[in-house]
Amino acid sequence: MAQIQIAARISGTRDGVDWPVVGEIISVPDDEAADLIRLGFAKPVEKNSAVPVVEKAVARTPEKRTLTKESTGL
Repeated sequence: MAQIQIAARISGTRDGVDWPVVGEIISVPDDEAADLIRLGFAKPVEKNSAVPVVEKAVARTPEKRTLTKESTGL
């Protein structure tokens, strides 16, 4: 098994599970890893390298605004 870091969005599923998002690391068989790297969908992961931290987007709660005479220019 080889560890690879996903470098491009892959649609669909693998073994019934959605592919990881860009930046995440996954273990796959060596031949599959070689194909994904060759096609540009993944990058090899060095065994001694630190695992990069992937930032996740967090939705903010929109602020509520009240219209006033000053804000509308009336």
